[in-house]
Amino acid sequence: MTKRYYLGIFLLALIFPGWAFSGKKLEPAPIGIKLYHFEIQGRTTPVAVWYPAVKVEGKAFDYNQQVKGSAYLSAEPDFSKAPYPLIVFSHGMGGCGYQSVFYVENLVRAGYVVVAMDHKDSAMCTMEGKPKITTGKIILATLKGGGDLSKTVMLLFKDSVADIDFSYRPKDIKELIDWSLKLNQSDEELKGIIDPERIGVSGHSLGGFTTLAVAGASYDCVAPEKWPQDRCEKAEELLAKKDELKPEEFNLIEMREMICCLEQYKGKKISYGDERVKAVLPLGPAIIFPSGAFDNIKIPVMVITGTGRFEVPIEPIQKVYEELAGPKYLLELEKVDHMTITDIAYQILPARVFLPGFRTKYKMKKEIYENFSENFFNAYLKGDKEGLDYIKDAHYPLVKIQAQP
Repeated sequence: MTKRYYLGIFLLALIFPGWAFSGKKLEPAPIGIKLYHFEIQGRTTPVAVWYPAVKVEGKAFDYNQQVKGSAYLSAEPDFSKAPYPLIVFSHGMGGCGYQSVFYVENLVRAGYVVVAMDHKDSAMCTMEGKPKITTGKIILATLKGGGDLSKTVMLLFKDSVADIDFSYRPKDIKELIDWSLKLNQSDEELKGIIDPERIGVSGHSLGGFTTLAVAGASYDCVAPEKWPQDRCEKAEELLAKKDELKPEEFNLIEMREMICCLEQYKGKKISYGDERVKAVLPLGPAIIFPSGAFDNIKIPVMVITGTGRFEVPIEPIQKVYEELAGPKYLLELEKVDHMTITDIAYQILPARVFLPGFRTKYKMKKEIYENFSENFFNAYLKGDKEGLDYIKDAHYPLVKIQAQP
């Protein structure tokens, strides 16, 4: 009886492919990628533009020999359903524009143009040249950090983190949107492929912070209680000895509380929001804002994060969700850590062995990221009712969802 039951389920899956685990097409839509450079904040950085393609030839693009993907360099663009909404992707601290290829390529197959750049903190991977931080250093820092994300970050990126101010990140994204829209007007091959009225942003970790910043999160540091003397004295002390800081002296929560002590924010209310952005999806975001920063966000937000120890704390993210006006969604993924979203980490054997996000049900976890991001942006950038209906429910046993459409 049991054998017959499972045989029946198997046959039904063959007859009704919508019952299959992934729900993906057998022949994925072709993807093109083009590489550019542009001047931003006094430096030149590489930019990748992914787009739906008509046909592809030759070998798939090698992503600087760092990850495997299925995009083809300079493939002929598909204008049959253009213009497409634009998604800007912002990588995590020390990551790069190629860090989350599976996530980006899925959005392109869903009918989006995606752009990504290397921020100035790029180190563990890079879109061009060699990474500043070797795989060996990453492994060593992870081991020394003892599974604590804050300590590992401090060991790897002390110079970048200790300054506390990351305002260059949302400035990067605003300029990247400017650049993308100029490309849309002038590029011989891609002219007219982007719909400038439908723009979304997604980012991981510090890129999640960046995503919330361009969505309109504010540094509201007007009230003196946001910068009490004792807290600001501690901030000055930490900044003065930033080159000598030990990992145990660094704490994301304390950093957030010290933000208003910085001279550029003290007594002011500053926002890096971009009104051109219509929907955002931060992934495991670093919450480096003072309290009350998120009630100013008036666009749809979906946050996806994990419950693993090697992940950003859930408590600040829950507070973000509560402050948001909505539409808003918060997904907590069981046994998913901070690096599950990155193809770059997957290439490191110890990560696949020791990080829970890669050890079990990795295919399902990838699909969760793909399906929820695709349907979220479909709902709010394309007005797709099916997408809106999809993101109201969990669908997977690993997903705990809070939703206020």
